[in-house]
This record gives sequence, structure tokens and C-alpha cells, in this order.
Amino acid sequence: GGAPKASFDGSRLADGRLLMRELKVSGAGLKLEATGSRGLLGGLTFKGKAAVSNLAAARAGAAGSVDANWSAAQTKAGQPWTFSLDARGDRFAIGYPELDRLLGGKPQLKADASFKDRRLAIGSAQLTGAAMRASIAGILAADGGLTFKLDWSAEGPFRAGPVEIAGKAKGSGAITGTLAQPRADLIADLAEIDVPRLPLKDAHLTLSFLQKPDGSSGMAALTATSGFGPARARADFRFPAGGLELTGLSVDAGGVKAAGSLSLRSNAPSAANLEVAVTRGAVLDAGRVSGTVKIADAAGGPLTGLNLAVENARLPGSTVTIHSARLTADGPLARLPYVIRGDGVSEGAIGGGKWSLEGRGVLADAKPGYTASFEGLGKLGGRDLHTVEAAQVRFGGPEQSARLRLAASDGGRIDLDGRLSNAGTDIRTQVTGLGLGLVDEDLAGRTDATLVLQGRGSRLDGTLEAKLSGARARGSAAASGIDGRLSGKLSGDSLSLTLAATNAQGLNANGTLVLPAEASAAPFRVAIAREQPMRGQFLAEGEVRPLFDLLIGGERSLSGKVRTEGTIGGSLAHPSAAGAISVEGGRFDDGLTGLSLRDVALKGDFTQDGVNITQSSGVDGRGGSVSGSGRISLVREGASSFRLALKGFRLIDNDIATASASGQATIDRAADGKVRLTGALSIDRADVAARLPTPSGVVAMEVVEKNRPPDLAVSLPPSRGQGDGWALDVSLKAPRGVYLKGHGLDTELALDARVRGTTAHPELSGTAHVVRGDYDFAGKRFEFDPQSVVYLSTDAAAVRLDLTATRDDPTLTAEVHIRGTAQRPEITLTSTPSLPNDEVLSQVLFGRTASQLSPLEAAQLASAISGLAGGGGLDVVGNLRTFARLDRLALGGGDASGVTVSGGKYLTENVYLELTGGGREGPSAQVEWRVKRTLSIISRLGGQDAGRLAIRWRRDY
Repeated sequence: GGAPKASFDGSRLADGRLLMRELKVSGAGLKLEATGSRGLLGGLTFKGKAAVSNLAAARAGAAGSVDANWSAAQTKAGQPWTFSLDARGDRFAIGYPELDRLLGGKPQLKADASFKDRRLAIGSAQLTGAAMRASIAGILAADGGLTFKLDWSAEGPFRAGPVEIAGKAKGSGAITGTLAQPRADLIADLAEIDVPRLPLKDAHLTLSFLQKPDGSSGMAALTATSGFGPARARADFRFPAGGLELTGLSVDAGGVKAAGSLSLRSNAPSAANLEVAVTRGAVLDAGRVSGTVKIADAAGGPLTGLNLAVENARLPGSTVTIHSARLTADGPLARLPYVIRGDGVSEGAIGGGKWSLEGRGVLADAKPGYTASFEGLGKLGGRDLHTVEAAQVRFGGPEQSARLRLAASDGGRIDLDGRLSNAGTDIRTQVTGLGLGLVDEDLAGRTDATLVLQGRGSRLDGTLEAKLSGARARGSAAASGIDGRLSGKLSGDSLSLTLAATNAQGLNANGTLVLPAEASAAPFRVAIAREQPMRGQFLAEGEVRPLFDLLIGGERSLSGKVRTEGTIGGSLAHPSAAGAISVEGGRFDDGLTGLSLRDVALKGDFTQDGVNITQSSGVDGRGGSVSGSGRISLVREGASSFRLALKGFRLIDNDIATASASGQATIDRAADGKVRLTGALSIDRADVAARLPTPSGVVAMEVVEKNRPPDLAVSLPPSRGQGDGWALDVSLKAPRGVYLKGHGLDTELALDARVRGTTAHPELSGTAHVVRGDYDFAGKRFEFDPQSVVYLSTDAAAVRLDLTATRDDPTLTAEVHIRGTAQRPEITLTSTPSLPNDEVLSQVLFGRTASQLSPLEAAQLASAISGLAGGGGLDVVGNLRTFARLDRLALGGGDASGVTVSGGKYLTENVYLELTGGGREGPSAQVEWRVKRTLSIISRLGGQDAGRLAIRWRRDY
């Protein structure tokens, strides 16, 4: 403290040099002491130390102290002065956060230099900090010329606005030119640059600075790698007074390309001429945005021309696709009129369907901030919205506000007035007679609502009143519509909600809930305190279907009389409830699997830590039933277990299969939250429709998608991120009774399988053995060998086949062998006695050799051989047989006997009926009853033979 003090003792020598014997300076936070002397040979030395103990007084944000030792020496007159410096900081800071992080609290600076004849040579100057190291060496010539070399390294992260540079960084450079016109060329290698949506790695940055009379200028170039390929950018820059000019600008990174020039004054654009093109990459998931941006200086202020076109664009993670849009603007930048129009498609429970937008407005500089107006119309699905008056929005300054008046085509209306400022919040929203179809096109009914939020400073209060009228799923009867009322009140640190709902079918539900809130008017914030206590109560009774259809719907339906009553506690992060629930006369249907539960009855009670199901039962309407009981924990780390008993229960009932099973199954949830389904089920009966990997006569081809519609991905359900689902360990057994029919197959199987893995990735293993069955190949019936087996797997490529089917005819025995995998089955044909394939088929189909066939019969034979070879040809007869739903279709005869057409079908397992038309003998009918494998009785009626009864018997020796 006190006034600064200084003392000096020195003298000028005869040779003109100055001898400083002692120097002392003291003041507020500063202390300097130095001493000097002259040697016997005429050398001068001067050394000292300095301490700066109050850096906070130097500038705002600075702190700590600096201690320095220094020395200077000259051996004799005419020789250079040499200097050395060693300075260290303690709890050091200069007020720039990023630089303070790099330097740390104890930075050190060491330097050695010499001076003679106005020439300064820095031999070494090293600055060492907590996360950086820099060194410089070089010469400042007497004429002002600069020749310096710079090296540095630092540890990230470094932050500049939204950009973060992570990892290690290092660089080098040179400072040349003159003091009047210096030039700096700097090179930096950066491990990672975290640009929003476009992380860069292995970046190489080159900067060149050159001082000119009209301001600094130079060039910057950057190359790096990214997840979207190489990234490149370059520009020539200049720093005129109060601004930045970029020319020769070129950017190509992450699907974004830009080229042209840009001039900024006071952080606002004053001139620009840019061509931009954005394709799939960091900014877009699909589509393209392209156009031009032009800003030109003018007497009244900059003039702007903007022309952007959008084609099939979709942002990452978005369910909204813009098929076509155009934004144009032309006028003064201070008050810029614009026109926008576009259309696209979106998906979601709120606001899904095709949409379009068309309107115009003005973007104006409000100093501070901006204002924007808009008037126009839009469509969402079949619903229309239009502005009753021009919408007004203010943003970018200390005050944000909006005034919006919208009318819907169904007569509804939305009015919004809102203002947010540093002083407080005032928001009022009124919804009148708005159809729920605007929220979701699958809903019907109307809503009226009023929301008010007001407050100053940290205090925010609000009220909500909403009314539902006839809310229901679209297509449901009006009598099932739900009328409800929701009231809410935000006061201080709590949000109170009251709900009541009724309908004409007897549903009555009500509840109250008080939630802890964190609210503020300035700055505006409304949030629920998830960890703080909440409380509430609820009661619901009556038919649940209208409520289920309204909230869930889709492929599932739930009906029945439900009664539940209880209280709610805990917190939003760890909720708890206590009460009871019962269901009577319930029914649940799942359209995807065909699962149908009827006469569902359930009784249970729940406490703060779990739900106890004391009784649950249901039937499938086909003689099967299911029942169960157990406990479901509501504690985050609690264990749950639920046991199910099935008796002839229809698990699957759809176009692909029906299956009924009996047995026991258990669903467990461990303390770590993982759910596991275990059990042993016996398949009572299953009927499966055969689905071949490739239809008959169709050639499998590799497909490469081009011009894929961008909205196709929108229609796909997004990943829910729920991991692998439940763990599975279920055994499936059936001694027989699994029937596989279709595409020539009519078999009964025995099953011994096991399902492991998870519900998201099940793993099926085991075998399916043929009990009995037939295979229709080329219009003839082959009987499966009981030794045939299918080795099961979840992957069709891993399902292995080992099937053999035999047909015994009077002259030979033919066998069809099906090997390989279910994805690529291999079919071969053998016979006893051994014959070529065409001869075997000829004997099986027509009872004679291939050389004796008529032209039509030869065509059938060729078609059968083509099918045997893998389905590469066009199986005309096979496709006609499938279309006519016949087991056999054959064309026969020739020029002498006339053309005949025969079609046959198995009426039962052992009775076959065949009708024949055409030919010279006229129509006929034949019935074959296969009494045993070696004995058949054949009855034929019609034609010139009138009637005939025959017995066919065959025995192998």
C-alpha cells in the first residue's frame, strides 16, 4: 500500500556507458530490487529480482503473483549485452479462461537474448504451463527485419463457441517480414475438432498473416478426416476496421459445399455471394438443399437475395421429410420480405401424415433482435390450418414474443399471445372447438383448452383448463366417446392436476396428482422435480375399451369391466402406488399373432413396492385356458416372478399358423432389471402353412436399390433402444400333431425344440421328425420316410433338411430326396431300378418311357424337370395347378386319342378323386381308396368302358 517509491544510484562512465549501482522500486503490489557493478577489465553487470503480488489490480479477472530473476552483462565497451530472465507465477491468472487453463497456476518463462547495434537476438525463450509449452528463437535486425521460428504443443480440450478441439495439439511456424509489415506462417496439427454434428480428426491447419496498410490479411486452409469422408476448407481473409472479409471461400465437408465470398461488419453480414449445396451427411439424412445467398452494399443498407430449393430432404433423427420446398427472399436486409412453400410427409402420434405449407412474411431488424411475420396456410393430412391475421414473432433480443391466430377447417381455432423478457413471463393460449384429428388423424372428438402462465422474477404461476368432448378412435361409435376435464394449477413450487372422464358406456375415472415443480418467470423455465416427493389418488371403473382404443389402439384391443382404486406416492424418478385392481369379463385380441383371450378375470392388490396378482385367468374360445399368479416388484432393484399355466391354449392363430399348447411358464425379473422367460410347453396341435423361400417359377435375383423414396424410411418404426429384450429358455415338445401343409406338402411332425437367446434375438434349436406325410411332386404323390428329419434354427440358412419321399409304382420305386438348407433346398430324384431323371419322371407321370410320350406329355415332363433343377424355368402346369387348388393337374393324349385334361384332389388322407375331360373316350371319373400302403381299390366311371372296379396290390421282394 502507500504511494510508489523509487531510488536510483548510478553514474555515466568516461566511455559513455551507464553504470547502475542500485535500483529500488516499491508500490501497490510491486517490489523491484537490482544492483550493478564494474569489473576490473571494464565489464558491466546488472542483476535483480522483481515481485508482482497483486495482479488483480492490473485488469479484471487477473489474480495471483509473479516472481522474476533477471540479469544483464557486457564484457567491455563495444561488445553485445546479454540478458537472461527466469519468471514464475503463483496462483496465476490473467482473466482469459482458455489461456488460464493452458498456463495453470504456476507458469514459467525462461529467456536468453543478446543486443548490439540495435540488433536483438533471442537465443531461446520458453513458456511452460500446465497444459502447454511454447518456444521462440530468432533475430530482430537493426533495419526492423524479422526472422523468428516458433514451436508449441498443448493439451485439449480448447473451446471456441460451439467448437471444441480435443486431445493433443502441436504446431510450428515462422515470423518474417519487418516490424512495419510482419508476416506469420503458422502450422497446427490437431487430434480432434468437435464441430457440432461433424467431428473432425487428424486436422491440419495452415495460417498465413501479412500486414498491409489497409489491415491484416492472409490465408487459412484446413484439411481433416470425418465420419463422412475427407473435409476441406480454405479462404483468403482480411481484417478491415471493425470487420472480417473472406474471399476465395471454399468448404467441402460432411455433405456441405459452399463457395464464394463473405464480408462481416460488427458480427453482421454486409456483403456475400455464396453458392451452397447440402446433401446427405452431417446435416441431412437424405435429400438435397441448394441455392444462392447474395448480399450487396447499397446506399440505404445491404440488399439481400436468397434462393434455396429443397428436394426430398430429411434431418438426422427426424420423422419429417420435405419432398419439395422453396424459400426466396429479395429486398433490404433490414426489412427482408420472403416467400416459402413446401410439402412433405411426417410420421408420429402427433402431427403425422402428408403436409404442405405456403405463405409469406417479412424478417426485420428490430435493433436489438429481429421480428418476423408470417401469413399463409398449411395442410396436415386432410386437415387445414390458416392464419386469421399475420403472425408476429420477435427474437434475438432481450425480449421474445409471439402473437398467433390460427383457424382450422373443422371450425376450431388456436390463439396464442406470449412474451418473455428479463422482467418476467406472460403467456396466454386459447384452443376453441379444435378437432382431435389435427393432433392425430386416427382420433375423433373435440377439445377446448385455456393455458395461462404469468410471473415476475423467480415466481411463475399458471392455470390450465382443458375439456374433451366425444374423444374416441376414428371409426368408433359416437356412444363410446369419452368426455373429460383436466384442470391444472402451477403455484410456486407445486403443480396440481385434477382429471375426470366419463362416457355413455359406464366408464368413470378421476384422479388428482400434486407434483413438485421448478418454475421461474425470468428466465422462463418450467420443469418437474423428478427426485422430490409427489402425491395423488385415482379411481377408475367401468368398460375399459373406449379408453384403450383412445390411448393405445392399433392391432390390439382390450375390453372388459375394470375397477381400480389407489394412491400415488414416491417421486417421478421412483414412483410408488398402493391400491387394488380387478377385471371381469375381459377380452384381449392381438391382430398380429391372432392371440385371443376371453372371459379374462383378474384380481390383485398393489403396494408401494409391488403388485400381487392373486388370480388371473382366461380362455381362448376354442377349449383352451390360461391362468396365473405372482408378484411384480415396483422397486427399481426388486425381483419379480409370475407363473403361467396353459391348457390347450391357442397361442397363435393367423394366416401362417395356428398352435395350441399346454404346460408351465415363468416370467422372472432379477434385481439387476433383466427379465427371463422359462418353461416347458407341449404342443397339443399346430397347423402351419408352408411358405417356400421362392415361389415356383420365379428366379431369385440380387437387387440394388436406386432412387429409394426418402419417405420410405419414415414409414419404418424407429428403433426404441430397448436392448435385447427378455432372456428366453423355453422347451417345446410334441410327440406328434404338428401339421405342415401346402405347396405339395401334407405332413405330420414330432417336435423336440428349445428356444434360447432373447425376445429380440431368439435362438431356436432342436429337431422336427416326420411322423407321416406325403409330398406332391410333378402331380404325383410321394410318401415321406419316417426317418426324415428337419434340424431347426432361427436362421433359414442354417435350417438343415434331411427328407426322403417315396412313390411305389408297378414298374419302379421313385424317391425324392430334399437336402441342403431351408433357404437353398436341393432336390434330387432316384429310382429302383436306376434310371435317368427324365425316364423316372416319365414312368411316374405316364407309366411309359419318354420316347412314347405325346407332345403335350413331353411338355409336362420338361416342366417337371425344370422345377426339379431349382425353379429356374416357368412352371406353367404347376402354376395352373396351384391356381385351381388341385393336388394334381395333367395334360395327356395326342393326335390319335385326342387331348385330355385331368385334375385330382385328395378328399381325405386316403381317398383320391380325379376327373378327366376331353379325348375320344369322353369324360370320366376315378376314385382311389388306399386301404393300405400295398393295397388300393380303384373305381372308374364314364367313357366307353362305362364302369370298372379294380384292385391294385404291390409287394416288394
